[in-house]
Amino acid sequence: MKYIIRIVLIFPIMISIGCNSYSPEPVCDSGEMIMFSSPMLTVESKSTFIDAFKAGDEFGVLGYCLPYTVGTGSINYAGGSALWSNKINQCAPLVFYKQKVTVKQSGCVYDKDGGSDNNPKYWYRNGYDIDNNENPDITEADNYRYTFFAYYPYDDQEGKYFDIDHPTSESEAGGPVFTFTMPQEGSDVDTPLNHKDTPDAMLAALYNRQKSDGNLQFNFSHILTGLGFEVNNFSENDLTVYSIKLKGSFLKKLTVDLSSGTLDFTSTERYYGTYTIYDGGTSGLLLQGVLFDETSSSSPSPIGGEHLLLISGDGGNDGLTYLGEDLTVTINYKFGNKTNSEELKRPGTFTPKPGVKYTAQLNFVGSAFVLQFVVDNSEEWDDGEAEDGNETNDDIIFE
Repeated sequence: MKYIIRIVLIFPIMISIGCNSYSPEPVCDSGEMIMFSSPMLTVESKSTFIDAFKAGDEFGVLGYCLPYTVGTGSINYAGGSALWSNKINQCAPLVFYKQKVTVKQSGCVYDKDGGSDNNPKYWYRNGYDIDNNENPDITEADNYRYTFFAYYPYDDQEGKYFDIDHPTSESEAGGPVFTFTMPQEGSDVDTPLNHKDTPDAMLAALYNRQKSDGNLQFNFSHILTGLGFEVNNFSENDLTVYSIKLKGSFLKKLTVDLSSGTLDFTSTERYYGTYTIYDGGTSGLLLQGVLFDETSSSSPSPIGGEHLLLISGDGGNDGLTYLGEDLTVTINYKFGNKTNSEELKRPGTFTPKPGVKYTAQLNFVGSAFVLQFVVDNSEEWDDGEAEDGNETNDDIIFE
C-alpha cells in the first residue's frame, strides 16, 4: 500500500555541484563538451547534513535530449528542441544514464565510458552526436533542449541508497523514478541503530537547458527529514539528563517519481530498532533549576550534536504515523533525588515533511516532560531563491 504526497517540481536552493577541471586536453573546444561547474554549497553544519563536498564524493546523473518518434524506437532528431514537458514520454536518457561524477580538489571529472579517467561527452553539434561521431541527421543542434537529473549519494549496488526504478536502461523512454532505501536493517525495536549510517540523500533537476547556457550547475534538495532534540528545564529544581532514545518501526523506502510529480513511501517496508540520541553515562547533563529572573535552562540544541535523518510522509487515513509506527522517545533523568524514566509519543499535531528540519523539545514543566516539535529556524533549511533568479526552471520543493 502506498500513500502519496504531492510535490511541486520547483526545487529551492540547496547545493550547487559540478566540474570544470578535465584531463587530458580535449581534441576540440572545451565549450563543445558537457561539463559541470565547480562545487559550491551552503548547508547546515553541526548535523548529519554534509557541509562541504570533499574529494572523492560521487553523484549520479541522468541526461535527456532527443525523443523517439511516437510509437517507434526511432530517434526523432528534429524533436531535440522540444520542451521537456512535450517530450517526456518519448524521451530516453541517451545523454547520461547513471553517469557517475566524481568531485576532485579542483573540480569534478567523469568518464562517459565508465572508466576512472576524465572523458566527457559532447553537446550535440550539427553533423555530430554526443560521442563526437559523425551523424548527418543532426541539424540545428544549437536549438536542442536538454534535461538533467542528479542524485546524491551515488552507488551502483542495487538496493543501496538510490535505485532508478524507471527507466531501466538508457534506451527506455520516460522521466525518472528514484527510490531511496535507508541503510539500517534492524528487525527488533531493541536493535541498536546508528544514525551516522544514513547519508544526506538529495536530488536535483535542470530542465530545458541548452548548450549556450554553458556548464551544468545543480541545486540539490534534501529528501529526508531532519530531527534534532533538546531539553529545557522550566522547574525550580535541578534536572540531570542521562540518556535520550528513539525507538520503534521506521519507514524504510521513499520513492520520488519525477515523471508524474509524486513522492510516496511504502507502508509494508520497515526497519526496527533504537536510535541513541544522547548518552551522558553516569554523570549525565545537569540543567540547573530556574532562578527567579530566568525562564529555563537548556541543553545544547541539538543535544548530542547531530540530527537524525529519517523518511517522513503522510500516513493517510489508516492511522499510520508520519515517520513509522509505535515511535517512543525515552528519557532517563534525575529530578531532585529521584531517578526516573519517561516515555513520550509523537503528538498528533506533528506532521513532518520531507526536506524540513525539526527540533523535538523535551520541556520539563513541574514534575513531568512535555514533548513538542518546532521547525528549526522557522523555515526549511537552505530555502531561498534559485541562484539564477528563476524559480520555475531548476529548483524543487517538496510539499
